[in-house]
Amino acid sequence: MAEDRDIKIYEGGKSRELNDIQRISEDIDRNKRNGNIDKAKALGKRLAKIRPDCKKLGLDIGSMPAAELYCVRVLLTFTAEYAVQKYVLSDTLIDAVSASMYDYLKAEEKGYYNNISDGSAFTFYLLALKKSGDTAKNIGEQFAQRCGINSDEYVTFGADIFNKSLELYSKIIDETEFVGE
Repeated sequence: MAEDRDIKIYEGGKSRELNDIQRISEDIDRNKRNGNIDKAKALGKRLAKIRPDCKKLGLDIGSMPAAELYCVRVLLTFTAEYAVQKYVLSDTLIDAVSASMYDYLKAEEKGYYNNISDGSAFTFYLLALKKSGDTAKNIGEQFAQRCGINSDEYVTFGADIFNKSLELYSKIIDETEFVGE
């Protein structure tokens, strides 16, 4: 019969989980100390405030109907989330920016937040990102469909919204100057 000291219990998974938790905890602590978390929260709020009529976007929304303006807003919010995922290099900061953005929307624009918070508002745009070919055109096609206007003009307009907002968000993220990135 084997003695207890001969029996080895595998604890590799538990150790790895503890290391991951410790690494995440240290990353959060470091980002709090160096001011990055505060910067991330401010960035999230700033991104949430960008509207279709933002002059820096340069969108020609003229006298666009409210339903179409709503579609523009959803695309702007989706693109903000995409830009954060693409241009912010730390998972901790990505989470802080996103949480701040949605916290702001929930507090200040509850109706809009409730409409987009179930995730389905972004589903078609996520699929467009995964589709091969011209990403902006794929996004534009989804935008036109969301508006219910399947025309080349609206596909181009949707692609322009995506490109212009992605460029603006990239600049805003860069201006944030996170420490250590």
